[in-house]
Amino acid sequence: MIPLLLLCILIVVLLARAILFQPLQTTIEQTPEEVLDGEQIIEHFRQLLRHKTVSHIDKNQTDLAAFQAFQKSLVSLYPEVNKNCTCQYLGETGILYHWKGTSQEDPIVLMSHYDVVPAEESAWDVPPFEAAVIDGIVWGRGTLDTKCTLLSVMESAEHLIKEGFVPSQDIYFSFSGDEEISGESASAIVNHLKNKGIKPQMVLDEGGVVIKDGIFPGVNKQTAVIGLGEKGYIDLQVQFESKGGHASAPPRHGITGAMGKLMADLENKTMKPVFMEPVLEMFNRLGRHSTFGYKIIFANMWLFKPLLTILFKKQGGQMNALIRTTTAVTVLEGSKAYNVLPPKGTIGINARILNTDTMDSTINHISSLVKVPHTIQVLNGREASPISPLQSNAFRALEDTILDIWPQAVVSPYLMIAGTDSRHFHAICDNVLRFAPMEITQEELNLIHSNNERIPVDSVLKSVTYYIKLIRRLGSVSSPYSK
Repeated sequence: MIPLLLLCILIVVLLARAILFQPLQTTIEQTPEEVLDGEQIIEHFRQLLRHKTVSHIDKNQTDLAAFQAFQKSLVSLYPEVNKNCTCQYLGETGILYHWKGTSQEDPIVLMSHYDVVPAEESAWDVPPFEAAVIDGIVWGRGTLDTKCTLLSVMESAEHLIKEGFVPSQDIYFSFSGDEEISGESASAIVNHLKNKGIKPQMVLDEGGVVIKDGIFPGVNKQTAVIGLGEKGYIDLQVQFESKGGHASAPPRHGITGAMGKLMADLENKTMKPVFMEPVLEMFNRLGRHSTFGYKIIFANMWLFKPLLTILFKKQGGQMNALIRTTTAVTVLEGSKAYNVLPPKGTIGINARILNTDTMDSTINHISSLVKVPHTIQVLNGREASPISPLQSNAFRALEDTILDIWPQAVVSPYLMIAGTDSRHFHAICDNVLRFAPMEITQEELNLIHSNNERIPVDSVLKSVTYYIKLIRRLGSVSSPYSK
């Protein structure tokens, strides 16, 4: 009788918490519409997209002339910015604009990058560097990642300077041309600012976007997510050695078996899950807009966290990547012939490190799964970034500007599972945020680094509007977002 009573009480508690788990009330005063020359903006965008600024790890393959031509286009397309701002070229491809305000206190940094990943032209429906506009859609490599944000920053500054606007604090535009290959241009810009004693109030780089059709279980509403931090990254090479020999007389346990066991264990014996603050707050904010079944879960995380852990591990993908360090086998090498036992076997592993783990703890976990002699070599890596505070004027400014343009959107923090140049800026700034104001569908989001990358014209213009409104918010004399 008592267990049944306790079960009934539990059900009542779960349902009551779900019923009370209502959307947070967030309203802001809408600012006037910005009057933009849309045709000119899109023409400028097309000119920037036509520059084949493809970065390569093998720098001999990189066409530096394309990068120099892009830099010259920024000078010719934005005369007011170049007349009123200083411009420095730092590192191999870094560009740093300095827009002086009435005060040097609490400067802000707006970031982007102008290099792009390669595009296999034969696989595209439209040539990737033609920058064609078809039925209100701009096609081209870099439309989403991330020449749109760079264009928007420059267009917003040109627009505001023409109006006579002078920000109340210094604003820096930081653009790199080697982000896609984890180059050092952004680091050179940070070192330059650090040597000058500049500590920004806020740094804004690419990251989350505005998804039209929802990205969260049970939520079909427009969703805008702002990254508070990003996971670490490491490439590992695990090597096994044996005597080799003829395949007609294999040993009872060979290195290929050990390699196979490691690959299976990496999938089954995952690293410890941790629900970090950005993820818990994402569940809290977005869960309030989900269907009732999901509300029961997200309103009662104290009970359902273990269940979610199991489900996320089973499903894999982005939700699982938000709560644990993930490992993926991406390279596999063995014998070169079918009838020869491999004298050496290699497994290449890419791990994305949660902010509560480290490169060392990840290596130790992988090594603990191998029960035969082996070596592990680190090819490339970086630790996870710090987590920027949610309760900050910087986050509030981004959120309010989002709601000014997309009043129906649900705004939430999240943890980035990919990497950006912004990680370097944690050395000089506590509020490093990751959000690109592009309104796109989940299908369009998946085109990043893929074939047929494209963006709606309307989304480009809203992105420009976003930066104009954000700079006004942060840069007005009476700004409520200053420290």
